Amino acid sequence: MNLLQPGTELDGRYEVIRLLGQGGMAAVYEVRHLALHSTHALKVLNADLARNDDIRGRFLAEGRIQARFRHPHIVQVTEIVTTPVAGLVMDYIEGPTLGEFCRGQGLEPRVLLEVFLPVLDAMEEAHKRGVVHRDLKPDNIIIGKDNRGRLQPMVTDFGIAKMLEEGPGGKPRTQAGARMGTLLYMSPEQIRGAGEVDARTDIFALGAILYEAATGRVAFHASSDYDTMKNIVEGTYEPPERVVGGLHPVIAGCIRKALAVDPAERFQDCASFREALENAFNAGAQAPQKPSRSYAVTQVENPPAPAPEPDASAFAPTYVPGTGRFPKGDTPPPAPAPPAPAPVAPASIQHAPVNTVRVSPKDVARASPAAVSRPTGSPGVAVVLNLFCVSGGGQLYNGQTAKGVLGLIASFFVLKNIITGGGPGGACLWLTWYIAFIVDAYRIASKLQSGKRVGPWELF
Repeated sequence: MNLLQPGTELDGRYEVIRLLGQGGMAAVYEVRHLALHSTHALKVLNADLARNDDIRGRFLAEGRIQARFRHPHIVQVTEIVTTPVAGLVMDYIEGPTLGEFCRGQGLEPRVLLEVFLPVLDAMEEAHKRGVVHRDLKPDNIIIGKDNRGRLQPMVTDFGIAKMLEEGPGGKPRTQAGARMGTLLYMSPEQIRGAGEVDARTDIFALGAILYEAATGRVAFHASSDYDTMKNIVEGTYEPPERVVGGLHPVIAGCIRKALAVDPAERFQDCASFREALENAFNAGAQAPQKPSRSYAVTQVENPPAPAPEPDASAFAPTYVPGTGRFPKGDTPPPAPAPPAPAPVAPASIQHAPVNTVRVSPKDVARASPAAVSRPTGSPGVAVVLNLFCVSGGGQLYNGQTAKGVLGLIASFFVLKNIITGGGPGGACLWLTWYIAFIVDAYRIASKLQSGKRVGPWELF
């Protein structure tokens, strides 16, 4: 790997302090400017890969792209060193990645916006300059702090970023059919290997990041890469409002829109995405319109975040546990793209049933046609029916057929007993029965109206 030793000087201006992180493609060091005594991060390609023209060209392109940004939420490359090795000198950021900051749990809505809105600002700037990141993910967002202790998210690793204009010689920088990025956050068009991607590809990745930050779960997790790709292409994921009960509807709506299968139905730029989120807590704020291709529901039992695989990701910088420091970085060698999934016909995507639930039998029962066709219930109507139609009317209204019929029959015999001189004991029994059925009808109707689960014993 030809690792640099502490004390090594680079171009006579920087001194290596320590290794921060190392991957199969590159290593990142903490370095100190000899004259200014300022601390920086240095990203260096491994020596064997530095001899590969394609990798070296991508590495230098990353430096040129990040060097052109002057944004408070983008890690900036400040210069390049060449001796004894070539490397990118960049900002030194202390702090965890967004994934580590969340720790597998959804963020409280206001903290979520405090973290996510600056990321949208950063990517809006990149898109204005004609740069598509193509590998946005929680590991490429570092949560630092400013000099006043406020959270300062930083976007990093533009190693596979795409310039929207053509490369030197009039040739596109990326060939059609090449998939680059991290699988769990790829857009459908990236999965299909589309050569021409635009800012809306980053919008999709941002939607997947927002989903994960809001719920603590990965949107498109599956048991295999193929199933993950299929879920992305079909738009199959568990609705965020189901994962987190009470999730703000505007935030949930923004996630849905950003994750639309059709790029034309997503937010068309980061500015509109940011505006929708900023208005979430305004009185009367409306959630964005649902995409026409509704998602199918997949129940995932809160899986751990899968480790990145060398052939499925873009080898972006990730935070080095235990250091609290700037992330390590990797730049990939050209690798054969994994086989693309068979194209999914639009009809099957459009007809993916919203009430289809997989994996959990309990949730299958909850979303079955019988459950969906159950009356929504009105507590007032149920009580009135029991008051004026004798015990059992409210139960029949709620769909409690057996209990309703039983109540009507029992009420008939109790009333008959009272009329034929059954005495005060019969009247007391009928009154107790009457009140109990009113309470039962009201309780079940309330559950149905609020969408709570009603057990089969309650519907008897």
